[in-house]
Parts: sequence; C-alpha cells; structure tokens
Amino acid sequence: MYIKILSSFLSITLFCNKGHTQTISKIDTLATRVERFGTGLPQEKAYLHIDNTCYFVGDTIWYKAYVTRSDKGWLTDLSKIMYVELLTPDGYLVERQQLKMEDGTAHGAFTLTDSLYAGYYELRAYTRWMLNFGRHEHPHSKYTEDMFYNKQMAKDFFRDYDKLYSRVFPVFDHPKESGRYPKDMTLRPMRRYYKARKGKPEIDLRFYPEGGHLIEGTDGHVAFEINDEEGKHLEAELSIIDNDGKEVAQTRTLNRGRGVFTLTDMKPDDKYKARLHYQDYDYEVKLPEVEKEGYALHVERKDSVLRMIIQGTTESKEELGIQIQCNGVSKAFRKLSPADMRKDTVDIFWASLPTGVNQITVFNGEGRIYADRLFFVNHHDYDQPLINIEGIKQEYTPFELIELRMKLFRHHDADVSLAVRDHATDETTYDNGTMLTEMLLASEIKGFVENPGWYFEADDSLHRHALDLLMMVQGWRRHDWRMMAGLEHTQFEFLPEKIQTLSGSVHQTYSLLEETDYGDFVYIPLIADTTPIYTTAPDYRKQSIMEKKVVDPAMAKVLTLQDLYGPLIKKMKKEVNVSASFIQDRDIVDVFQTTQKGKFYMPSAVVNDNYILFLSASDSTKSEKYKRRIKRKGFMDEQAYPEFYVKLDPFFPVFPKPYSYYQDATFEDKIPLQDTSSTDAFTGRELNTVTVRSKRGGLRKLDPSKPALVVDAYEAFNLAADYGLNGGMHDWRTFSRQVATAFFGDMGMDRHFYLQERYDGKVLDFKPEHRRQSEVSMSMSNVQMGKYRRLRHLNKLYIYTDYVPREQGSWKYSQTHQPDVVIDYRLLPNDGVRPSYRDRRYAAKGFSLCTEFYSPDYSKKPLPDAKDYRRTLYWTPKVIFDDKGEAVIHLYNNSKKTVIAVEAEGITPDGKPVVWKTDFKAP
Repeated sequence: MYIKILSSFLSITLFCNKGHTQTISKIDTLATRVERFGTGLPQEKAYLHIDNTCYFVGDTIWYKAYVTRSDKGWLTDLSKIMYVELLTPDGYLVERQQLKMEDGTAHGAFTLTDSLYAGYYELRAYTRWMLNFGRHEHPHSKYTEDMFYNKQMAKDFFRDYDKLYSRVFPVFDHPKESGRYPKDMTLRPMRRYYKARKGKPEIDLRFYPEGGHLIEGTDGHVAFEINDEEGKHLEAELSIIDNDGKEVAQTRTLNRGRGVFTLTDMKPDDKYKARLHYQDYDYEVKLPEVEKEGYALHVERKDSVLRMIIQGTTESKEELGIQIQCNGVSKAFRKLSPADMRKDTVDIFWASLPTGVNQITVFNGEGRIYADRLFFVNHHDYDQPLINIEGIKQEYTPFELIELRMKLFRHHDADVSLAVRDHATDETTYDNGTMLTEMLLASEIKGFVENPGWYFEADDSLHRHALDLLMMVQGWRRHDWRMMAGLEHTQFEFLPEKIQTLSGSVHQTYSLLEETDYGDFVYIPLIADTTPIYTTAPDYRKQSIMEKKVVDPAMAKVLTLQDLYGPLIKKMKKEVNVSASFIQDRDIVDVFQTTQKGKFYMPSAVVNDNYILFLSASDSTKSEKYKRRIKRKGFMDEQAYPEFYVKLDPFFPVFPKPYSYYQDATFEDKIPLQDTSSTDAFTGRELNTVTVRSKRGGLRKLDPSKPALVVDAYEAFNLAADYGLNGGMHDWRTFSRQVATAFFGDMGMDRHFYLQERYDGKVLDFKPEHRRQSEVSMSMSNVQMGKYRRLRHLNKLYIYTDYVPREQGSWKYSQTHQPDVVIDYRLLPNDGVRPSYRDRRYAAKGFSLCTEFYSPDYSKKPLPDAKDYRRTLYWTPKVIFDDKGEAVIHLYNNSKKTVIAVEAEGITPDGKPVVWKTDFKAP
C-alpha cells in the first residue's frame, strides 16, 4: 500500500479557498506547507536503554526501547510495532525482534550465544514508519540488478537509510574461569591478508561553507573537518592560499578535528586551496568554487536575539523567505524585500526558539534553497534532574541487601527503566549517549557523535563553539525542507503500523524444466578457483556429474536469473486471490485477500513467538473445485511448480553502516573508580583494559569453528525468494549464488566474487589441480548428490567469508586479494528429511516474548560455598512509582564485595528526558 503525497495534493489540503490562495505569495505558500507537514506527518525517533556497558559471550543483553514523536517529543501514538536488531561486528544479522508497543515503549532481550565471537556489536532500532524518511540507493554494480526477478525488486533490495537508531558496545570472550572477567576480544578469524599502506598517509579534509556556498562579494565563514583515513580526528594548522599564492587566512583545529576561518570579499575567479603539514608530508586541498550568484548566510547570537546575516544577490532580485524549524516543526518565518540587497539582517528572539537542534532555510518563491544552517539552542531547561536516587553505599558485602529510594521531581509519573550493575567490569566507550543527548542532539545529526554528553557538561565558550562547529559540518538534514514544501515527489511506502500485517506481491511463475530452453548451456557445480559456470555438453540428462565438461573460467558465462527466466517473466494480467494460513501448535487461522495491482496488504493473526505461515495464490476466475484440486496436487512436492510466484516484500534494512573510528575504539580518557575503604573489592578483576586478539589481516586457513553465518537452508531459500532472486522455486543450480547475493550483495565490486560450494565440509574432487592443498576432497554418487539439491534433505548452510559488509568500499577491497565466499551444505542428521512444499512456507516469528529478569532473594543467608557472579544485579524495564512519584527498589548483591553503578533512564508524559547515573568522579 502506498501513500502518494504530491505538490498538488498538498496545495489542495492546505488551501481550500481559491480566492484566498491568490492573495498569498509563493513564499507564504511554501512556508505554510512546511508548517503543516511538520505537524501533520511527524517523524519518529527511537532510543534503547541497555542494562550494561559491555558484555561477554554467553551474556544476555536486556534493553528498553523508547519511541517518541519528533513534533512533540512525547512517546509516540503513531506506531504500535517496532523492530530491534542485533548485528555482529562485521555487520551480519544475529536476530531481529518484533516488539509490541502499547504506549510508545517496549522491552526485550538478546542472548549472546556461545557460537558468536567477540567484537563491537550493534543494536539497531526502528519502526516501519521511520523507513519512509532519509531513504537513498545503496552503492552497487549495475550488473547485479540482472540477478533479480525485476528491477523493482533490485531497487527494493538496494534501499538504504541515512539515519536509524544505533548503539555499539563491546562484547568480550567467554570467561574461561567463573567470576573472572578479563577483557579479551578474539575477533572472527579471517583468511584475507591486507597489505599495509606505505608512504604518504591519506587524510580526509572537508570544507563546509556556512549556509552551503561561497558567494562572490561576500564574507564567507568556512568550517572544516580533518580526519585520517580511519576517521580519527587530527590536530593541524591550515593556511588558506589564493590564486596568487598569497596567504589570506590561517587557522587551526579547535575541537575534534574541526575549525573555522573567514574569507573576505571573495571574487568569482578566486581559486582557494588549503595547505597543511602532517607527519612530515605536505598536503594541498582545494576549497569549493566561488559562485557568482546566490546568498551566503551567517548566524550569530547577539545578547537576547539570534542574528541572521544574509549577503548576496541574483539577477531576478527576488523575494526571499527565511524559515526556522525544530524537530520538523516551524518556529519562525520572515520575508526579505525583493529589492537589490547586498546585505540584510534578521533578528529572532532567542527565547522564542526551543532547546535543541534548529534548522534555518533561506529560499525563494520557486522553492530553491539558497542557504541552510543548523544551530543549537540551549535554554538549560534540561539541566535540573527530574529524578533522584538515594541509599547507595560506597560498597556492599557479599549477598547484602541493596535498597534504592527513587524520587521524581515536578512529575508524579514517568516511564523509567532501571539498571544496577557491578561497576568493576564497566567499560567506558565513546558510544555513551543517553535519552537526553539522543533526543536533543544525536538523532538530528548524521552519523555518530562520540561522547555526546561532553557538549552538555558546561555552557562556556569552548563547549558552545565546539557544538556550533558540529552543527556546521553536518550536510544532512533529518527534515528535508523541499520534501516538506511539496516540491519533490514524495512517496510514503509505509503506514504507521498499528497491527501485525502481511505485505507482499504476486507474480507470474513458470516451469523451468518444461518451458525454458537453455540451448547448450549446462551448469557445472562450483570447484576451487573458479566461479559458477555453465558450459556446453551434448546431453545434460545422460551425463553423470563427473563427466560434464569443465571449461576455462575466463571463458565461462555466469547465467543470471534474467538469463534463465527473462523471456518468461510477464506482468500479471489479472488480480488473484492470496491465501495465508497461520499455524501455531494446533491453532490455525486462515486469511484471504484479492490483490490490487498484484500486491496484497492484509492483517495477520496476532501471533506471539514462533509460528508457521503458508502463502499461496489462485486464479480468482476459476471454480472453488478447481482451486481445491490445484492446492492439493503436489502440495508437499518442492519440485512441483506453483500456479503463481507469491512473496513477502521485505522492508527491513539490508546493509549495515560502517563504524566510525570512535565506535569501536577504546575510550582514551578513563573515568577512575570511586575510592572505597576496602582495597580487595576488585580482587581478580581487570579494569578498563581491552586485549584484542586475532586482528584482521593475517592470512589463515579456513576455520570451520567460526563461520560468518549459520542459516537454516529453508530460511535462506525464503529470503532469496522474497528478495526476488529465485522466482519462488528452489533451483539448486543457482542456489549458492542466490544465497551469496542475499547476504553479501555484490560486495561493491563490478564483477562476481569467488564462490565455492562444500558438502559437509568437503569439496567435490573434479580434478586434483583444481583443489587447494589444504582442502579435503571427496567423490559422490548421483543419489547422494541429489540430496544436497533438495530442501527436504538440507539442514544448515555454514557460510564462511573474509568479507565484512560493514566495510564495503574500504581500501582493503581494492587490493588484489579479493574476498571469498564458501557455502558448506549440511544434510539433516541420520539421513533425515523434513517436509518441503510447492507453495511458500515460512518458519516465522511474531511478537518477541521476553522473560523476566532473574533477581535472586538472599533474605535467608546462603550456604558458605554459594557463588553468584552476576554483573547486572538488577534490571527492570518499568519502575512503578506511587502517587507521590516515589519508588523503593530492593535487590541483593552478588558473592563479592561490590561497588555498584546505578543508571535510570526514561521520559515524562510531556516528553522530558529522565536521566540519572552514578557519578564516580565525585569525591
């Protein structure tokens, strides 16, 4: 289902009186559209409060999710369902949870199973409504699009997003000894070898003219940011040189690799460049071109007003508008005279603007944006805490009762989650944002803001200037002014989810063996050092697998889905009936719907936990007797061809974002532990020391104990089918390529990557010269090989690769050693079989059910040899306050002397963030 919002639609909805519309200028019209959009179609923001600062393999991650409305700040009443994902350090999905939100909040837990490996993991959270905003196309090679059923499915697969909530945290190796937590981090073993770069180091120096452009005849304020090739901020001095080699400005970085300088009375022919010296090397970087027409914007605070200085001109001498919005809601609007102005000043009372990131846009009546700028307003209305926690002792003895007294200020109610943990194993990271910093700052800024709380520690000139530099170097806007003004075609693909739904599409299917003519092409299974190939053979059906002709891989043709099925792919000529059956235990619920333009969007049965889903479609013009006969015929035969290709349309984000340097870096400024009266409280504990083992870069043999992914074969088939990579039918000849594309895309390369199949750990022995020395080969009968070609016999796919999706585009992949993918097919044990079907069958998940956090009761003294090694001592997703806004929490310590860390986060009914943390810097 789609909601199309066009310029004409907005015009009609905003202005119903034609006579009145004619008296309003274009500037007023655009400003009003933006104002109505911000309040009528607000965005949503997510935040996760987690129970600990770091984890060990085998731990459980407890979290509370909060989703707010951008326009008002309070908990959302739009979406009722949200999604939380756990991703590995490499960017592979571990688990996705669907959560029911009654009041804008939800909670859950992820288990870090022993099959996982250490590293910096990511939690990603979003609602379906959030996926309408900030969408763009993920970089990919054009040839990859031919691997999909049609171009729309390829477009959907390569859909990416500018901003989703993300939280990164360290996960360390499973402790070898109970109660001891050395922070060892053994990364996933890799087979690649990256050649270290030598010579002159790469730097990334970028310039951000205030307002967006350098304009002739104006004074331009230019912010800059300089990082090394890994994204680490650099300290440097810059000289700005003009055409004649004259130094016109000199500056240096002020905070986090950022700084600012001014160019005066710029000429259109001026070509500026920056010079700097770094690590014994000299660098020159060009500045943006000076433009002959346009407007420059400078913003400064003057006492009680925000002063906006607009300089420049255009030939048309047109009327301009200036609009300020915060969280997508218009806060101020002014018009500038169309006279020939070279400079104009607009003042807005500072007190009239809300605390948070504000956005200025300078535009004309045609909707052209001449300048825009982010700036931060702080009225200190969030400085005073809204909650206090008392009763915390300096140290607790083993199994001691801990009593915490909580009190809300200025509110008698708030939605608050609480974590109490053993502080000895806390790990300070740069990803240490809170509900306050996320809602006021980080959610409005593209990418990652390291240690965001620093910006709020003081309101002196240093912190204010650093915060303004952060605003100036942001080229991304959460709230797209042109879209809000109705100047760009905007398609809202997703509605705010209120109930569980199934959305998908139906396409024409075909019988591959009966209808497709391959000519002389025959598939040859993958062998070492080749790509999947098709080659010529006299008679495909009469040859055994060992007799097929092997050709030079360089001369082989890799057939895509378009090559195989392209001539048969046709658009649906009529609507069909879609049937969905939900099966859980002995309960069965059937839902039916007729497609609209080949799509279906139907409410599903409200399901918790795991269930089975069957999807099929039938010709709506046929009799019921015919439909029943077709449905029964071949129902449990995976080789039978369904009447139609039915698929769910995945809306989940596919691609992980690369980490910034600071997301997986050890925090440099460690916070010391609070002094205690006992010196043996931390006996046997290692504090703030991270040891990273098995760094990427060493060339090793394939490690069968640590695959990148282990997936159910049937689920892998369903994923490939839903993405549009197999037409809804299992085809063993292209299955490996489908799986590799589904999980890795095209790796950002313009050619096929190396792909190998294995069968229970072994490679088929075609010719000895095609095998690597370390590989164990095998021969196989046609009967045995046939089992690996059927879903009914397949159990798991063990996938090994030295590719890291999170690092797509990295310099590492431009080297000669290209990444490999090995897919190891594992049969069901004991020659077992599982049911497989002609129609689509899913092992699906409904709402995730979260067990209650276990908090032991030691009111009766435990036995002397009792051991309790809990690191998180207490977790509750919702503290219950009485009518006075007070709560008392009781819990018990673990079996060691302990200093506790207490952390409460939440939000008030009117949208004020609630944050309280133990301050270990206090004496």
